[in-house]
Amino acid sequence: MDEKDLGAEAIHHGHASIEASLGRVVECLPEAVLLLDREWRIVYANQTARRISRVLPEHLESSSLWDLHPQIAGTKLEQACREALQLSEERHVDGFYYEPFDAWFDLRMIPTDVGIAMHYRSVKPAEKSGAARDSALEQMEREESLRASEERYRLMTELNPQCLWTADRSGRVLYANQTFLEYLGRDFTLHDGTGYIQAFCEEDRERVLRSWSHCVATGEEYAIDARLIRGEDGVARWWHLRARPQRDERGEIERWLGVATDVHESRLAAEQLARQYAEIDRQRRELEAIYRGTPIGMSLYEPKELRLIRLNGRKAEILGMSPEEALGKRFDELMGDMNMLHQCIRRAAQGEPMLNQEVEGVMPTRPDDYRYWNANYSPIFADDGTVLAIAGATVEITQQKRAEAALMQSEKLAAVGRLASSIAHEINNPLESVMNLIYLARQHAALPIVQEFLDTADQELRRVSIIANQTLRFHKQTTRPQKRTGSDLFLSVLSIYEGRLRNLRIGVEHRHREKQPVTCLEGEIRQVLNNLVGNAVDAMPNGGRLLVRSREGVDWLSGRRGLFLTVADTGMGMSAKTRGRIFDAFFTTKGIGGTGLGLWISAEIVARHQGRIRIRSREEEPHRGTVASIFLPFEAASFQETRPDAG
Repeated sequence: MDEKDLGAEAIHHGHASIEASLGRVVECLPEAVLLLDREWRIVYANQTARRISRVLPEHLESSSLWDLHPQIAGTKLEQACREALQLSEERHVDGFYYEPFDAWFDLRMIPTDVGIAMHYRSVKPAEKSGAARDSALEQMEREESLRASEERYRLMTELNPQCLWTADRSGRVLYANQTFLEYLGRDFTLHDGTGYIQAFCEEDRERVLRSWSHCVATGEEYAIDARLIRGEDGVARWWHLRARPQRDERGEIERWLGVATDVHESRLAAEQLARQYAEIDRQRRELEAIYRGTPIGMSLYEPKELRLIRLNGRKAEILGMSPEEALGKRFDELMGDMNMLHQCIRRAAQGEPMLNQEVEGVMPTRPDDYRYWNANYSPIFADDGTVLAIAGATVEITQQKRAEAALMQSEKLAAVGRLASSIAHEINNPLESVMNLIYLARQHAALPIVQEFLDTADQELRRVSIIANQTLRFHKQTTRPQKRTGSDLFLSVLSIYEGRLRNLRIGVEHRHREKQPVTCLEGEIRQVLNNLVGNAVDAMPNGGRLLVRSREGVDWLSGRRGLFLTVADTGMGMSAKTRGRIFDAFFTTKGIGGTGLGLWISAEIVARHQGRIRIRSREEEPHRGTVASIFLPFEAASFQETRPDAG
């Protein structure tokens, strides 16, 4: 071993000797010395500390200071110990009264590398003299009063069914009452006062720390809902935590006083209630959408004055006014003189449901429009049986009624058509015989006057034969497209109206300039032309001019070539309102004599031929009248639907 090694060994032995000497000195000191590690376990106690604090050998490195003396918890001594350990700063407590020993202590807490060292001794008032003793006695009395008050507060907090906790000005949790600790299953106030965060559900920890740090920094009141883990089974439950700062006379925060309340059941109930409210709101919005979008007129009336308090858009359309105009009006103001409706709603106001009531009449807003409805009125009852409101549901069945009437009219017309066809077929044979007899009579007639009479009879009989043949052609329509010129189509139609045209003094002007025939279903196109010519004749009860034209041309809308058929009259014309509805089913201006189906069917026929129908009309002189034009393409191979044009 060289000199360097010998020197190091001597130094080591010297240090060990010094440490042993210091240990003997500390052991013999009249003051108590107690060493605590960072877990608050007692690692050393000299003989004075063992005597004063009653530390036994088995307590060393196994028992914490709080286990040995639980009465210290919540006192200023505990606070000083924790501050010395956490801040690494020396703390001094003068005049601390410890009830189990019935003694006063002066204590110093000194931070060390492994924890803290406590240096303390018991102090009796008799050891002081004069003013110092009196001051000490007064301080002891104040301390005793404060200690008793703190003990009562501690006892109340421990017995409180709520969970209470405190924290220092820096936010470190220093105390939790027994109720709180029993839920958590461990004391999170040990160590550095931040272990409490482990008690929270992992998903909530960042949010809790952020909120708590903000309140500690600003002094704002702390309030948060978070999940705390229950110690006995690890279940996370919702808690509401609140804390307020306690301030000194200078307004500085001394500590935080907090309370925690288990709100798990109430929160789950609130969440369930929120889900129920959301579902109710969803159903309400669905019902509202159905209410607003249904084709049924929905309404609600109050039962006393029968004023309208709610309606949907369809009901407003039936009433012929905006919802804003209708709301608040009485039933009689809305419905006019329809007595049956008044009887229905009055009976509903008395508690009698009125269902499937068919009514007819006109609304005050549309006096010229006779309509039909299926009306329903149901009372809404309160718990005591009184009528709160009357719910109305109205379905318009005007189209249905008109369709039924049109169907009956169609059946009648079909029957008349079959009868006319049968008559035409039956009279053809005697007509032919009469015409043959006239031919023979003309061969033997000597007098010129007799010859003239026979010629006239022959012309009239030929006209009767043409009418009979045209009637048969209308009834027996072909289903196979055929090529026909415009002049052929018009001739077959005008021959039927020859008598009416002559009687009404209506002049017919022809202009046919087409060379190429059009392929069509002859019977259907004759039906269209028959409707147009019939309407033109009806529009000129006092005579006038009827113009029928046919020409080749190009449709500007589609660019296709085809045949244009035009029927024009100098009749009374149509208003803009009437022109807007002429292609609507069941719309007619002829009253009971019309079905309202002629132009509607005509537009369908033209659409099947891939053509287009257009009608223009004016009521003002000097160009009063109506012009109807049909375009039929030459190359039409299939039938499609297009929209008619009314102008």
